Amino acid sequence: MRELGSLLAAASIFATACAEDPPPSSSRLDGYKPFDLMTRQAYSDYKEVVGSYLLRQSKNPDTHACVIGLTQGKPNSDVVWVVWRENDRLIKWFSGENDLELSSRNLSLTDDVVSTDADIGTSTYLVSRSWVIELERLCEAHGRRVAATL
Repeated sequence: MRELGSLLAAASIFATACAEDPPPSSSRLDGYKPFDLMTRQAYSDYKEVVGSYLLRQSKNPDTHACVIGLTQGKPNSDVVWVVWRENDRLIKWFSGENDLELSSRNLSLTDDVVSTDADIGTSTYLVSRSWVIELERLCEAHGRRVAATL
């Protein structure tokens, strides 16, 4: 009986210690906050840059994309993504680039998105479906919509 009491006490201490640990990061976007593209000179011409890309690459006469700026608040932590569902693209816009066709992170929302973070493995290119869903949610809430008509 004494052993059972010790086991229960140990289990109680273990459960308490686990509960007090901070939860693991649920998203690769944790720590990032949206910023207004107009507040950054490098991205203030987002309508022209994204709009011209959409016009050149679109398969449809009318199309639109969402552009979201995210920052961790530190110097050089800004990142901008273009979510273009209609053309199956997710594009990282790097500071100083004015042609999204040159982006080294021009992902297919079909081929470059995997089911889970674990499926990414050692890839530096793939992204998880949950990450894309979170990015799209942030874009809907805080991003800028760019439309293009042929």
